[in-house]
Amino acid sequence: MKSLGFGDGLRDGPTGKRVRRAQFEARSALPTSAACVVANGVREALSTLLRASVVLKLFEPSIPSPQAWTAILYGARLYRVRGNVADAAVVLRAPDALALATALFGESDDFPPDERALSPIECDVVDRMAGALAANLGTVCGAREGHAVERVAAIAGFVTFFELCIEEPVTARIGIALSRDPFPEPHGALEIGHLAEVRVSVSASLDAGTVETAAIARLQAGAIVPLEVGGRRHCRLAVQGRNFMQGTCGVRSGRYAVALEQCNGR
Repeated sequence: MKSLGFGDGLRDGPTGKRVRRAQFEARSALPTSAACVVANGVREALSTLLRASVVLKLFEPSIPSPQAWTAILYGARLYRVRGNVADAAVVLRAPDALALATALFGESDDFPPDERALSPIECDVVDRMAGALAANLGTVCGAREGHAVERVAAIAGFVTFFELCIEEPVTARIGIALSRDPFPEPHGALEIGHLAEVRVSVSASLDAGTVETAAIARLQAGAIVPLEVGGRRHCRLAVQGRNFMQGTCGVRSGRYAVALEQCNGR
């Protein structure tokens, strides 16, 4: 969804102070607390698989640009989970998959991360690990439709992304992608009773007909302007100087009244 943000560029304001330029930008509505639940579950799953304490850092959910998605998914192993709220995917880029496979086998990771591809056995182990990690995605994708975790070649139309950075006992990153961003939950509602004590200026103007300019110039305080009998006279109601409603004026039950026909409020 679009949110008001402030860019990195600074400019001099009218008072001589440097201010950031306001701009609208796409922000994820996925609660950080939901991503924290996923991160905690992934940490515990990895601790069990690696038989060691795991330290990881969570990067908050974001809405990547198309160019960013291209970089995120380039050469990555993708594991898709279908949920009743959204589809989710575990994203393992090649260096991260290799680092995790090495850690799962208890081997050293002194070699450069791009030096070799995964062996068939390592691929099978990483696939099983991804399935164990995907079991923690229910918080962000809802109830899973089936229990299978699909290994897919691509994910199209995914919107939201956040990343888990593992710092110990291995250095690697695990990406989580979602097919849709959740709708922001409404926080409270404004009722008419909340505005009961607010004082506003209301005025009514009546279409009195056509009057010569010279006659208007001769008007004095207390002068009576005659209204033609018959016909529909249009009246406009204004609130704080803005046209709010319009209708037809007349008399009802011995009182002046306006039959409202159209609302122009904004």
